[in-house]
Amino acid sequence: MEQYSISELADWLEAQSDALLAKSVAFPETKVQAVVDYLKVLKHPAAAYLDTLQGHYDRHESDHKLNLLADKAPLAELEDRVMVNHVDGSITEDHINFTYNHEPVFEGGYAAKKDLNIIKFGLEVIGAVATTGHIETESSVLSPDAMVTLIVAAHSFAKWQG
Repeated sequence: MEQYSISELADWLEAQSDALLAKSVAFPETKVQAVVDYLKVLKHPAAAYLDTLQGHYDRHESDHKLNLLADKAPLAELEDRVMVNHVDGSITEDHINFTYNHEPVFEGGYAAKKDLNIIKFGLEVIGAVATTGHIETESSVLSPDAMVTLIVAAHSFAKWQG
């Protein structure tokens, strides 16, 4: 993966949104996992987090932005989402800040469009910074919980597509 790959994936998801929601184009779950792995924010490969128990993740890796309420349930069943919604700071000084917000995707049942938007928007913001080549700085300040959100949202969306 190279520094432009994240933005390219975000752009592809945006261009394919209608087809993804119509289930006529398969969602590239493994590409989202590859982005998370490339960023090296988490301690383990992205795919491993789907089976990780919420309680274990909460105690050992979470930065506590997610509401992890089911200690014995795997992260794949997580119904909370944290979206990367903004970045500011100075790239030239290697000082950047991301901001996050909670996004409900289960009010009244699963909302696939919400998960897709969380993934697209998060990748767009993260990708904008990645294109500067300051991956190590970016990785050091990104939220682990936001990365888990990308993994879980991508898995949930792919599962929804069936």
